[in-house]
Amino acid sequence: MTKKKDYSKVLICRILLFDLDGVLVDSIANVERHWSDWAKRHQLDVQQVLGTIHGRRTIDTIRQVAPKLPAEIEARYLDDIQTLDTKEVAATAGAAELLAQLAPEQWAVVTSGPATLARARLKAAGLPMPRLLISGNDVKQGKPHPEGYLKGAELMQAEPEECLVIEDSLPGIEAAHAAHIPAIAVGTTHPRNELKNAELWIPSLKLLSIIDTEEDDEIALAVSE
Repeated sequence: MTKKKDYSKVLICRILLFDLDGVLVDSIANVERHWSDWAKRHQLDVQQVLGTIHGRRTIDTIRQVAPKLPAEIEARYLDDIQTLDTKEVAATAGAAELLAQLAPEQWAVVTSGPATLARARLKAAGLPMPRLLISGNDVKQGKPHPEGYLKGAELMQAEPEECLVIEDSLPGIEAAHAAHIPAIAVGTTHPRNELKNAELWIPSLKLLSIIDTEEDDEIALAVSE
């Protein structure tokens, strides 16, 4: 852990709850390629579809943009093809370094995608598997509903106010706030003005590091200038 450095802010929590895509894993090229192909095949407006996909479960997006299609079948197809194809998937800047500073019991992943897809992307990115992974299939209601983050806090044996969420999408930030958990927004997917509801905005995880704290079960998350 880093001991001495100038920081603009230090945030204290017990548990870090990470979104996956756009936060730990850069999968945007892969995601948009598969969704674009799917939209063209169903004669849908590609840009309209791409504007709704981030931060949400596949099935929820399909129900919104193509309500006449069999959502479960289409969602399974899109999730499966992305699980098999991890081309263009990589770790985001600073993700590996930040996770290396955390103990396994200090962090978890709460993602809108299925667990098999999440693990495939973590593996492709060369990142460690979390001890706890809450997937879109583990909840009845996806983001922006708070169920996933509430479940993550509960299973990590923490109160919501003891957690901190790191997100890249508005539905994710709304889910965190609905769970009464503060959120850091990472500007990897959306511009800063679209994520202004977050408590803090950073351009990448490279600005975050863990510093020493006197409490054994406490995380001191430092934000560099």
